[in-house]
Amino acid sequence: MEEKSLVRISNVLNLTRQEFNTLEKHIFLFTLLKLKSLQGINLKLDDDMVNVEIKFPASDLKETNRGRIKEALDKITTRKIFFQNKTELKEEFGFVVPFNYASYSSKNGAGSEITIMLNSKCKGLFLELAKGYTTTDLKAVLNLKSINSIRMYELLSMYQGLGDWHVKVDELKTLLGLEYGKYKNFSDFEKYVLIYSQKELWEHCDLHFDWAISKKDKKKISELVFRIQSKAKQEKIELNENIKHTIDYVSGLSPMEIRDKFQMVSTKYQLSEQQVNHIITNTDFFNEFIRIDIIIENMIEKGKPPKDRTKYLASSLGFNKIKFAKAKK
Repeated sequence: MEEKSLVRISNVLNLTRQEFNTLEKHIFLFTLLKLKSLQGINLKLDDDMVNVEIKFPASDLKETNRGRIKEALDKITTRKIFFQNKTELKEEFGFVVPFNYASYSSKNGAGSEITIMLNSKCKGLFLELAKGYTTTDLKAVLNLKSINSIRMYELLSMYQGLGDWHVKVDELKTLLGLEYGKYKNFSDFEKYVLIYSQKELWEHCDLHFDWAISKKDKKKISELVFRIQSKAKQEKIELNENIKHTIDYVSGLSPMEIRDKFQMVSTKYQLSEQQVNHIITNTDFFNEFIRIDIIIENMIEKGKPPKDRTKYLASSLGFNKIKFAKAKK
């Protein structure tokens, strides 16, 4: 995936309980993207009485079932967002229905269109939220099949690069919009929400997260800590761990076992006799040979193989700087 900016989402809006299902959330996200493009184009931000009309092609939703689209448009005009803001001196909370009107229209030969009317009271919050999204972000999120994955992406993106995120399990369930009592057993919550979201975000959103239990209330798991980073950084960590594990294993082999290991790996390369001898008689070179081989295999697995793996290996080992004696005829 292309390099993209982090999603900086308005905490006021993002740290709310939202009732959207997946298709409704997609409509919500397209509304944000369109709103972002309208900024500065006759958009009255300072008038709390003026609603904002948003239009976008229905085909963008990648949903061909008109019945599901109809149901989503029906539900989205009743969905509420709960918000709260609490400090030592002040507490505020409330509910807002962000969409006043939603329609679908289709004309022969001209495609179909979704029209959304955004509640004027939500303009400021939505514009703040829209600033955090890029087109690349949105395309990635629209590939997510689970509303839980979408919400996890939004929440985790807030804390990416800012350190660990500690959150109470009940609070996280509220932010995900889960019904009270759902996934009461933590193992179910872990399987159907955390593990599933982890897999989806890895595949589509260039985001990786791990979690650990940070607090327990007697036997009940009450708080989790999340560690968040880009997929590329996590892949690098895993690659380095794999290299270290392999080299640690190789360091315990006997000279005969090292030769056997080298013969097995070296069949992938076209090495000269001098290069072979240089590798198997020098521990540092042999370890580096194993390390570069793992990197090459990783490149191939990611669909970006070197043009010539032997030349890549030889260059990485510095063979182009070593003067080998010419082989005797």
